Amino acid sequence: MLDTQRDGIQEVQPEKVLRFTRGERISHWVHASSFFLLLFTGLGILSLSFRPAMVIFGGVQVARLIHRLIAVVFVVVAGAMFFIGDSRYHWEWLKSAFHFTKADWQHISAFPKEFFGGHGDYPAQDKYNGGEKINSLLTIFGSFFITVSGVVMWFSTQFPAGLVRWAYPVHDLSMFVMTAAVIGHMYLGLLHPDSRVSIFGMLSGYVPTKFAKAHHAAWYERVKNQQRAVPGK
Repeated sequence: MLDTQRDGIQEVQPEKVLRFTRGERISHWVHASSFFLLLFTGLGILSLSFRPAMVIFGGVQVARLIHRLIAVVFVVVAGAMFFIGDSRYHWEWLKSAFHFTKADWQHISAFPKEFFGGHGDYPAQDKYNGGEKINSLLTIFGSFFITVSGVVMWFSTQFPAGLVRWAYPVHDLSMFVMTAAVIGHMYLGLLHPDSRVSIFGMLSGYVPTKFAKAHHAAWYERVKNQQRAVPGK
C-alpha cells in the first residue's frame, strides 16, 4: 500500500483514506517514545520510590544522562520534521491547533459524552477536531515549558538563582499536565469503542472510510474532492 500523495493530494480508497503521511507518523512516534523515556527516567530522578527501577539503566546517574540525551531527541528530531520530509503537514497541524471554528467549539461541548463511550452530536469536523486541537495545544505548550525549564535546570549556573528555582516546579507541572493528556489520548486511541480504530492512522497511515466520515467528515469530503480534481484519479 503506497504511503504517498499525488500532487500533494492524500489518497482516498473505497474502504480507507490516508490520514497521516510517513513523516507525520515518524514525528508522532519519536515524540511519543521520547516522552515516555523522559517520564520514566524523570520519575526515577525525582522520586526515591522510583529509584530502584533505575537499575534498568545502570543506576540513577546513568538515568540522568539518558534523560538529557533523550531530551535532545525530544526537541531536535520533532522540531526538524517541520523542515524536512512532509513538513507541509506539520505546519498545517500547527496552524490548525491555534484556529478554532464554531464547529470545533461544538465538538468540544459534545466531547464529554463522546469521551465516556457515546457519540456526541456535532457538525462535520476537519482533519483535527476540536478535542484533538485542545490536545495539540496541551502538547505544544507542555513541550515548550518542559524544554525551556529543562534548559534552565541543565545549565543552572548560567541563569539567575530565582529563575532556576521556578524552573523545577514548572518542569514538573508541565510533565504532569502532559502525562494526563497522554493518558486521555491513549484511552481514546486504544480503548474507546468509537474512536480506537484511529490508532491505525498512526500505524499504517490509513483510517477506515467509515471512521473518517463519522469523525472528520469535512476533511474527508475535501480530500475526496481534491483527488477527483487530479487527472487520472
